Amino acid sequence: MYSTDNTFPVLKRQVVFLFVSSSLVLFSGSHPLMASEQLEQPMPRTSTNGAIHYQRAILFLYAVDPAKRESLLKPVWEIITPDSSDEAIAEIDKLLIESRHTIRSALVGADQTEADFGLDIRHYMVSSWLPYTEAMVDLGKLITLHGMERESKKNWKEAVEIYLATLRMGRHMTHQTTLAEALVGVEILETGYFALGHWAPHCPDTSLVDQALDQLNAMSRNMTDPGRTLLLEANILQMRLDAMQDAFPDGPWAEMMLESLGEAFPSDGPEGMRKAAIEAATKRGVPKEAFNDKESFDRYVKELNSSFVQMATESAQCMCHQSPNSIRQSERVFGEYQPKLLKLGDTHTQNPAKVAALFAVHEAELTVTRLILAISAARTPQGFPEQLEVVADRFGGQLPRSPYDGSDLIYELLENGKGFSVQVKEANVGDIILPAIKFKHLPDKADMSS
Repeated sequence: MYSTDNTFPVLKRQVVFLFVSSSLVLFSGSHPLMASEQLEQPMPRTSTNGAIHYQRAILFLYAVDPAKRESLLKPVWEIITPDSSDEAIAEIDKLLIESRHTIRSALVGADQTEADFGLDIRHYMVSSWLPYTEAMVDLGKLITLHGMERESKKNWKEAVEIYLATLRMGRHMTHQTTLAEALVGVEILETGYFALGHWAPHCPDTSLVDQALDQLNAMSRNMTDPGRTLLLEANILQMRLDAMQDAFPDGPWAEMMLESLGEAFPSDGPEGMRKAAIEAATKRGVPKEAFNDKESFDRYVKELNSSFVQMATESAQCMCHQSPNSIRQSERVFGEYQPKLLKLGDTHTQNPAKVAALFAVHEAELTVTRLILAISAARTPQGFPEQLEVVADRFGGQLPRSPYDGSDLIYELLENGKGFSVQVKEANVGDIILPAIKFKHLPDKADMSS
């Protein structure tokens, strides 16, 4: 979530990156037998699959001292703040130096057009845990901190290129197969929006800010695709239920059920696992007679499967609408199917209205970021523009509006034109509260005294 009252954090130490290069020396002319020919050696090819570079970056990350990585548990805007002490900055510098190979590999991955983690859906049916997702969030934070370090040295162009790489990484994740990966992508995008939004008002080169806005506008057309994500997730769930059905009664159905319900595995063997699975399922409303025999189990799973597929299909159609209609339609769909879904796990995570709301918040953050860049690009020696209409042409002649309810964004000029604030107001859509997205830029003390 955007920080509400925060000037741009700066790093105070210089990070030195060591680059080691190697060259291949070909001998020619110095030997009579080699005077007329040279052997051409093929150069290594960089993989065009960004996921391979991300996986390498994750391996490098795991080699970093865990104590130094603890700071990555916090959002970027809490890792570096205007109140950060010299000691805290020094610790971040050490993290960046030790993570230099991680950062380099992650940036190479972000430069690729596609990223395919090679997720085998058959394996995903047994386990819903994707070990690389949390690490990808850390990679996004690391390269963003690297960008902040570059910005603190007034390397404005290099910094914004790194922030845009963070956004490409987030977009790679939102285009993956599962909802879990898409949500991780949104979290990475949030980190990139924060950094980019706080970079723009400080960058003295308004033409560079304008170029960054052009790139962001081009990228924003397909940052997320919630409808596609929900359909893919429905297909995965259907495959998992089919696999569970095929595994009953002599296969690993109990393991699959405990995994899907988020329950711990007992340590007293297969029989104990079966008892634990039945107990966990019946506690959530599954009729105990569903486990009596193969026919009963097949009938129950078939009905459950049908309900999930129908709800997912209708939910994906709801995502085609703009907020708040997508949320309202999703709430209606969930209300219709909720009684049937209570028989499997925590329905809160299955609520398409919650998913629609999360993507609506993302859209609001993206909208604010684009507006921040447009306002910053329109800055003159006298300060930021007094009225938002000045930047309307950067949006096709029509100013962006709140993705929540279509209302106007709130813009306020601060400190005699040297600062400004932008806000998307909080909105209620049915039972869901969409939070306000606020941004405030205040001039540095040096700017105020000039």
